[in-house]
Amino acid sequence: MTAESDANQVQQLLQEGRAAALAGDTIAARSIFRRATELDPARVEAWIGLSSVTPVLSEKRDHLLRALDLAPENEEATASLRYVDKLIGEGMRLAPNQRRVAPEPVAAEAVLAEAEPEAETAVLPDEEHCYIHPDRETGLRCTQCNRLICAECAQLSAVGQLCPECRRVRRPVNYQVEPEHWLLGGAVAFGVALGCAILVGLLLGLIGFFGIFLSLIIGPIISDLIVRAVDRVTRAKRGRSMQVAVGVAIAAGTLPLALMLTPFLLLYMAITIGAAATRLR
Repeated sequence: MTAESDANQVQQLLQEGRAAALAGDTIAARSIFRRATELDPARVEAWIGLSSVTPVLSEKRDHLLRALDLAPENEEATASLRYVDKLIGEGMRLAPNQRRVAPEPVAAEAVLAEAEPEAETAVLPDEEHCYIHPDRETGLRCTQCNRLICAECAQLSAVGQLCPECRRVRRPVNYQVEPEHWLLGGAVAFGVALGCAILVGLLLGLIGFFGIFLSLIIGPIISDLIVRAVDRVTRAKRGRSMQVAVGVAIAAGTLPLALMLTPFLLLYMAITIGAAATRLR
C-alpha cells in the first residue's frame, strides 16, 4: 500500500508540475518536479519535467542525462539533449526564454507621449498575443522559436514549452507521418490481410471449434507479417494515423470473408488488429 500511495503521489506531482509549467510558474514547477524525483528517483517523467523548467543549460543537461540513464531509448530526452548540447555549443548558458534581455532605450519624446492622457484605450501590441490565437494574451514563449503561445498551444517538453510547429519538427522521423504514408501503408495492409484471410478462413472452417485456439496463435503472427510489409513501403512510420489506417485495412480485408467463410475469422481479425496497433505505437 505504501508503494502504491507513493506512486499515486508522484503521479499527482507530475500533473501539478506540468500545470504550473504551462501557467508560467516555473519556480513552483521546479519545486514540484524536484519533489517527484526525491520520492521516485527512477521516474523518467520526473527528470524530464525537471529539465523542462530548469533555466541553466548545464543543469538541464544533467537532468536529461539522468533520464537517459534510466531509459536510454527515450526519444524525447534524446532529442532534447541534442538541442541543449547545440545551445551550449553556441555559448549559451541559459535556455532561450530564460535569458535576460536588456531593455531598449526609450526616447524622451516617447516617454512624454506616454504620459499624455489623450489616448482613452491602449492597444496591446501583437507580440503580447499568441501567434496562433491572436485574441489571447499570454506571457509564454516557445523555447525553440521564441514566439508567444497561449497555454492551449504550449506543449511541455524536456527543454520547456514548445509551440505546435516546433513540437512537430522535433518529433522522431518515424512519427512524422504524411497522408501518402498511411494511404500506401493501408493499401499494402489490405492486400496482405485479404490474402491471409482467405487462407486462414479456409483453415479455420476445416478445424471447426478449435479455430478459436488457432486464432489466438495465428493472429499475432499474421499481424507481424502485415506490419513488416507496411514498414517496407512507409520506412517504419508509426503513430495513431498509421494504427488507424492499418487497422481499417485489416478489417476491410477480413470482414467480408468472415461473413462468407467462418465467424471464427472475427476473433482472428480482432487479435490481428490489436497486435498490429501495438506494433505501430
